[in-house]
Parts: sequence; C-alpha cells; structure tokens
Amino acid sequence: MKYKQLSEEDKEYLRYIYFQEDMSHDEKMEVLSSKFDSAPRTIRTWWREKLNLSKDFTNLPPHLAKARDRAIPDNTDILLVTSAQNKTGVHKKAINNIEAYADFLRSKGFKTEIVVTPSRYRNPTSPIEGDRYKTEEWWVDEVKEYLTYGKIKFGDTIISSDSRVRPTAKEPLTGYELMASDNHLVISHPKIHFKTLPRFKNKPLRTMLTTGFITYKNYSDSKAGDLAYENHSYGFVVLEKRKDGTCSIPRNVKITSNGDFTDIFYHTEDGKTQQIDSSEGFVWGDIHTEVVNKKFVDITLDLIKNKLKPKKQVLHDVFDGSTVNPHETKDLYIRRKKIKEGKYLIEKEIDECLKLIEKIDHESGDTNTYVALSNHDVFLDRMVNDLDWKKDLHNSPMHLKLAYLQQTLDLEEYGCLMGYLISKEFGGLVRYINYGESLDICGYESGSHGDFGANGAKGSYKTFSRLNTKMIHGHGHSPVIHNGVTMVGVTCELDQYYNRRGLSSWAYAHSVIHNNGKNQLLVFNDDLSLSVLF
Repeated sequence: MKYKQLSEEDKEYLRYIYFQEDMSHDEKMEVLSSKFDSAPRTIRTWWREKLNLSKDFTNLPPHLAKARDRAIPDNTDILLVTSAQNKTGVHKKAINNIEAYADFLRSKGFKTEIVVTPSRYRNPTSPIEGDRYKTEEWWVDEVKEYLTYGKIKFGDTIISSDSRVRPTAKEPLTGYELMASDNHLVISHPKIHFKTLPRFKNKPLRTMLTTGFITYKNYSDSKAGDLAYENHSYGFVVLEKRKDGTCSIPRNVKITSNGDFTDIFYHTEDGKTQQIDSSEGFVWGDIHTEVVNKKFVDITLDLIKNKLKPKKQVLHDVFDGSTVNPHETKDLYIRRKKIKEGKYLIEKEIDECLKLIEKIDHESGDTNTYVALSNHDVFLDRMVNDLDWKKDLHNSPMHLKLAYLQQTLDLEEYGCLMGYLISKEFGGLVRYINYGESLDICGYESGSHGDFGANGAKGSYKTFSRLNTKMIHGHGHSPVIHNGVTMVGVTCELDQYYNRRGLSSWAYAHSVIHNNGKNQLLVFNDDLSLSVLF
C-alpha cells in the first residue's frame, strides 16, 4: 500500500499506535505491517516524513506543553496548590502573599513548592475572546513558573490538574470519586468544595477538594456565568507530607479580596507572615459527651487556648442522650449492653454533659461559650412524652423530675429541657442558642445545628448553600465545604454502635473563623494530628 491510498481513518490509526506506550516497537511494527501490508521501514517513513510524528508531538498550547514537563522535587515537604484561568489577570497581592508564605515555611525548614494548575475556559462575551480572536490559550506571566499540568502525585495525594472541569460547574467534584479511591484528590476549580469519602473500618480517610482560584472573575454574560461569578473564591490548598510518606488531610485556605489569608494560626498580609494572637470564632465538631474522644477534647482545648484564642466558641450535640435514645428503645441488645457498662442512668449522663461544658468553658480562657440546640438535646423531651416511668425504675426519679419541669416551665424560652438545665447550671455564662436564634460570627451563621432547613424541612449542606447567607453547622458528622457552607465533623469517637453497618465518612473536624472574616475547616488525621507545622 502507498501513503496516498491511506484514508483519514488509516492515518489516525497510525498516530494512535505510534503513541501507545504499553506496546513495544516490534509489536507496533507487527500490527501495522499486517494491517497495511507494508514493510516496517515503510511504516517508519510514514511516521517520520508524512505524519511528522515524534515523541514531543502534542496538541497542547505552548504554556501547557511546558507545564506538563515541570517536575516537583522528590524531597518536597509542602505544596501550596492554587489554580489560574487562561487569558485572565492574576490577583497580584494574593500570589505575592502565597510566595511570602512559601518563603516563611522554607525558613521553618520545610522544602516548599508552589503549584498553579491551569484552568481552561472560553468566555465568548469577553473583548479578548470573541470570534475575531483565535490565539492559543495562554496564562499571565505571574504564574508561568508555577504552572504544572497533568496528574501530579504527592505522597498519597493526586492533583489532577488536567481534569477539564468547567469553572461554571455546579458540582465540580461529582463523578471523580473513583480517582480518590486510594488517595486524596485535588481538582482545579474556583468554587471551594471539600468532602470526605465513605470508608470501611480501619481504612485510611480519603478526601476530595477543589483549589480555589488566584485569577480574577472572568465569566460569560449568562446565568451560569452569573452564578459562577458569585461563587468565585480566591484560595489555595495546603498539602503536607508526613514522615511515613503519606499526607496530612489536605486543607483549604481562603484568601480575602485584599489578598491576605490565615492558615490555622499563621496570617500572611503585605508579604509578611506572623502568628495570630486571636481569632473570631471556633465551631466544635459534634461532641456527644457519652462517647466523646477525651484525648481529642484536650488536643482541641490546647489549640484553642494557646494558638487560636477565639472570642466565641460553639458546641454542637454536646448531649448525646445515650440513656434515652428513642432509636434504641426496642433494641434489647444495646439496652442490656448499656446496663452492663453502667451507662443507663439519665441523671449521670446529664451531669457528665454539664461537667464537660464547664471544662471546655473554663479551659478555653476568655472565650465565650455557646451551645447550639441540637437534635440529641430533644431526646429528653421525647422520653418524657413517649416513655413510661413505671417501666424504668432505675430512672424514675429523674424521669418524674423532668416531667415536672416540662409541665411547669415555659420551655419555649429555653428551647427544650436540656436548654433549661444548661441555662440554670451556668446562669447565662454559657448561652444556649434556641430554635431560630441567630449567632452571627463575622458573617457566618453559627447558631443552627443543621438538622432543620427552611419551613420545617430537613436540613442539609446543599440546601443551606442555596441560602443568601454563609453558614457553619454540625449534625452530619462528615466534614464538608460547599460554596459558603461548612459542616464540621465530630469530637466523639468515630466508631460507634449505630454507625457500625457499611461505610462511614465521619472525621474529626472543627472550623475556625479567622479575624479576616474567612473560616477554615480543620480536618484531623485519624491519629488526631492536624499539621506538620506544630
């Protein structure tokens, strides 16, 4: 066969076989010689002289072709990962501060690299992207040296910088769960999203998250463009390699419109990084005193008292209600198990809950403590309404006491029986947040537990993200960032009787609200460590 006899399909097939890396040269020659009835020398001539093929052949724009060849040094300890949109100006103060933070980490002895992943988007309503402009995709000079393209492996984390997720996508992480089966996964996108993935017991926690952008807002004049414009977030991801070669749980850092940011307790502004002396707020992961992880409580209190020093802190599900759990009244096994373990006395559980609140409030220094009315708090009210005190003589005195309070108090003032007990115990020093009350901390609604949404419907982070306010809540136990909504994890044990079936995406996680008005989700490793920085 002669070259002029080849169809376009034949030529595509020749190209396809040429770039197959899992085939040897002899295998390629055998396949093509048989198909085209030509000698290997003829096939090589077609490749070299007719199709102009070489190993360097690429359809990528020049910037991406160069970015594809950038290698991250093997001895790197920390990566700071953000994303930049093509043909779009960069937030210069933000990139300068990221560079300053990288220098600061290097001064602490950490080998630190900056990675900017390229995001590709065509805005037909932009004056430089109309039909008259057909130039190759390009990126501004400020990010060229950091631009990295392809699948980047760092510890047990993959940065998928070549995934073509449109900046206007509503759910940028959806569909990529398979890529995070054995590692954490970072995707380029201007929305800041984070979620944990379900896992079997004793398996490592895996997460998926987006980067945020370092470039300005640049979207088409359309509904999709308008929504993307509102959800556009400046930010980056911190990846830290631990001594065993794995990574700490990746964390998002949100950048303000002025270009400054705070990562845990280090604030960077105007090219300088220094440790903070306070923060605005702190929202604990759901506590559940009866099954709380006491070691994690102490670690959290140390972080609050000695590093973050928040003005306000919010506790969720501080009462577990194990002794009155309405979902377990018919489970005779768990009821006998609690009797054998001495965990069946209602008054004892209430006292332990109040003592833990006192411990947290006292050991947090000058922080004001708030307790959000949570679904487990209402278990006491449900017990009074649904259970017969005559059938539980171990708890009959406390049952009758609570019943008397229910019938003689205006519980709407306190929200529920647990709200009254907390208010009475602390005399206003610890404030209980009732249904419908607002606790605004730097623009984040932080007083709602998250179990109820609008008009009595069940709450969820996705429905809350459609509201016109930012929010931090509990209830779900699986840490999430979804646009302006953050859901914290837990402070209690990860493995419990009622979540023993199937898989769990629970994780130890709190949220801090920094003085610059941005919050940060702090997800801890299973060994309760947070960062290599301390």
